[in-house]
Amino acid sequence: MNHEKSHFDKKIALILDTGALLAKFYRYAPRMRADIYTTEGAISEVRDQENKQALIEALELKLVLVQVPERAFIDKVVEVAKTIGCLHKLSSIDIEIAALSLQLQSSYTEIVVITDDYELQNLLNYMGISFKPLRTRGIRDLRIFNAQCPICGYIPGKPGEDTCPLCGSKIKRRNLLR
Repeated sequence: MNHEKSHFDKKIALILDTGALLAKFYRYAPRMRADIYTTEGAISEVRDQENKQALIEALELKLVLVQVPERAFIDKVVEVAKTIGCLHKLSSIDIEIAALSLQLQSSYTEIVVITDDYELQNLLNYMGISFKPLRTRGIRDLRIFNAQCPICGYIPGKPGEDTCPLCGSKIKRRNLLR
């Protein structure tokens, strides 16, 4: 008797960011034998009528499952993003997507995030989570940055923070792996 897991025994989760929702990647769900997830934040960014209607139908058919990542996973992702100097370049929705991928790791054999966002790809790469770009080549190498205010040394503590709240200077970063 063969005890190896076949391809069909794998439990795969695909997590879609806003770009993947706009590309209607969920249409491939039945063929992929994967559970497809996204976050409320990503859904809120789908604003045009055509894509919104298609997404509503996909949600009703349960082609896409919506899950809110737990606070502990969001906090973990924020800490990792600070560590590699990319927090200020990520959106809160990028953080949600990464947190959801961490949260689902214990329930699935494989997690793949569908995203063209290079900063999110870099974060996922650092955390050891697979990603697949749709329209871009995707990143090839991990990048770790030192991000801080060049004037007062403030280190960004929030997603999207590109201006120092202490002195008003633009946050700068440099690649530490060159």
